[in-house]
Amino acid sequence: MLLQLLIVIGVAVITMVIMFHGDEAHRIIRHLKHAKKGWIILAAASMIFFVFVESVQLKVMFTGMKQKITLWKCFLLSNVEYFFAQITPGASGGQPIQMVYMSRLGVDVLVGALACMMVAVLYKAAFLTIFIAALIFRTDLVLGSISRVPILFSIGVIFQLISITVILLCIFRPSIASAAVNGIINIGAKLHIVKHPSQTRTKADNSIAMYREGSAFLKNNKWVIFRLFLYTIAQRLAFFSVTFFVAKALGVHHVDWFSVVSVQAILSLSVDMLPIPGAAGANEAVFVNLQRKLFHESMMGAGLLLNRGITYYFLLISCGIFTIFANILAGKKKKKELIAEENAVHTVPDIRTEAGAPTEELNNNPAEPDPDPYNRE
Repeated sequence: MLLQLLIVIGVAVITMVIMFHGDEAHRIIRHLKHAKKGWIILAAASMIFFVFVESVQLKVMFTGMKQKITLWKCFLLSNVEYFFAQITPGASGGQPIQMVYMSRLGVDVLVGALACMMVAVLYKAAFLTIFIAALIFRTDLVLGSISRVPILFSIGVIFQLISITVILLCIFRPSIASAAVNGIINIGAKLHIVKHPSQTRTKADNSIAMYREGSAFLKNNKWVIFRLFLYTIAQRLAFFSVTFFVAKALGVHHVDWFSVVSVQAILSLSVDMLPIPGAAGANEAVFVNLQRKLFHESMMGAGLLLNRGITYYFLLISCGIFTIFANILAGKKKKKELIAEENAVHTVPDIRTEAGAPTEELNNNPAEPDPDPYNRE
């Protein structure tokens, strides 16, 4: 994690040095001073809403899958995902680490994996839905934007489609998940990594049973999935709207909200899968390339700084803070479990108590030896 953070900080420093050279620094500072604070606050609130929506999605799915967890814990789990997604290449570390925290907070491992996969499918499906809507209603703008980054865009769309296909198979074909888990256990047993394969298989079978129930819940509750999909659309629109709010903050008057959203959707499809933490560097370059019509050259630096600052660095910092809370909560739960295990080990049952004598009475009046066991009537 330290290496990824250093990369992010390094790229941020390089970007700042490039942006704040010569007269550009004076222009950026001037525009930032005159920026309307209300629009900036609205942009930051959109990012908080962006994270909160996923916590609602998790809560809905966990409740349906009979997992007891509070909305607060779901919110912490969402922050954990987005924090690690920001510092790992292609956002690849977000959900795997989120699943680890789910387990620490009492959610079954496979059920947590199922929920994460469903969130990922909805996330990618919302992406493509917004893009298709943009292609229909802003055809010239979308095609013109794609022509500026054709290779990146094509690679991004292909990866999204492959990811959706693979994840849907795992969700709605539990046999695939079952075979994968058993295969991992068998390999682990052969490599002597799994020390008690029979016990591990028993636990895995219980988890797979819960996974199947969760999968059945998703299959049989189409309305719930549709609701979650609408939540995800709102989540993605909130994220893409930050650029619109930034433009309004900088005084761009003739700005079309849906046009801004359309271009931002293309930007995300183009750079999100790149193997760079937070797509740092590439995101800034593509933003400048695609948003020339929105921001005048004199305010491009300020627009880029505010947009990237809110959608990436503000998100990174806020999610990092809540990730610390998640660590504290998970640590307390682990400590309680260890204490409970120690008490269970050191508690020795008293056979006299089992026979019916109250423990306090036996402790106060210990049994005396029979003085003459052979001369009893």
